[in-house]
Amino acid sequence: MFATIVRLSKASRKPLTTKRGNKDYYKGTRQAFLPGGHRTGAPGKHVIGGKAKYRLLDEKVRVFVAPPLEQIQASPLKPYVSVGVRLTRSEERAVFGTFPGPRGLTPEYFLKVARKHTGEALKAQPVAEKKSLLSWPLSSTEDSAQKEVAVTSEPPSEPPSEKTVVEPVRS
Repeated sequence: MFATIVRLSKASRKPLTTKRGNKDYYKGTRQAFLPGGHRTGAPGKHVIGGKAKYRLLDEKVRVFVAPPLEQIQASPLKPYVSVGVRLTRSEERAVFGTFPGPRGLTPEYFLKVARKHTGEALKAQPVAEKKSLLSWPLSSTEDSAQKEVAVTSEPPSEPPSEKTVVEPVRS
């Protein structure tokens, strides 16, 4: 049997959608085709004849109404990066104090301050917790440094207690 002619005609086919089309078939967000409403569609139309290929229609151009400029400047709401907002001295020094030099925070200065703060944290902590705080920077050299300490040091006069900390020799 043969299929009917109506079945093969284009009129009976479903419309092509983005789900049924190939990977390059994209119809956009369809914002220009919102039903109803004043000034919701495209702001103009394509012109076939003439030099300009697109003509703007004044009745379809979107208009945004803003409050007066004086009201915006007097408002307590300011953008995050406003030019008029200044930090207080206490806010500027909150993290690492004043930064030396014209370039601000340099890597060398950051490492210097970080080492100072880490040293203060080590002094403030009990002896048992110091090893856990220092384990990350010395993890690669800890085994070899411990061996050097064991070989070069003389036997202790008293047995090591829990409070005794053997620090590795740095070269």
